[in-house]
Amino acid sequence: MITLSSAPHAACKVSTETAEFIVFPSQPPKDAWALLSHPEEELQSKKILSWPGEYDFSGVTVRAIGQELGRQISYSCVTGGLRMGFIDTPVLDWNDAELEKLGDVDVLVLAADNPKKITALVEAADPRVILLFEVKGGDLAGVAKVCGLTQIEPLAELKVKPSTLPTDSRQVVILK
Repeated sequence: MITLSSAPHAACKVSTETAEFIVFPSQPPKDAWALLSHPEEELQSKKILSWPGEYDFSGVTVRAIGQELGRQISYSCVTGGLRMGFIDTPVLDWNDAELEKLGDVDVLVLAADNPKKITALVEAADPRVILLFEVKGGDLAGVAKVCGLTQIEPLAELKVKPSTLPTDSRQVVILK
């Protein structure tokens, strides 16, 4: 089982049976695994990922996808039989090569900023679960609507495992 939960000053925290990591923290932590959305020249820890490439740690396989000539990083992670995608703000247009690197994701965690760009990304990735996180200057209500969420009820955490994924619908969740 994978638990995605709210984390202070970050998109979310992901906890699996073998690992725990923070996604898009505003300040890189010193002793925790973290996925940053922009490359850092000097990292404070070897547990921080911020450059395009492929990585493995504690049972998690990570593909860091560079966009805008590597200035923005998104991630595709596989663990516990699930593939998760993590997209920070600003959500950019995705080309075919970038979508191929992202792969078919079960859970897509993304910044609720631009409904038009998010619509195209969601259609291409076709996730079973979308987890939205609020960003400054974003359009949470607009993004929730284009993703199919009719009522905004933020959750503190979401527990997911392959057997609980919706098969013929999509679950949309807002993380508070």
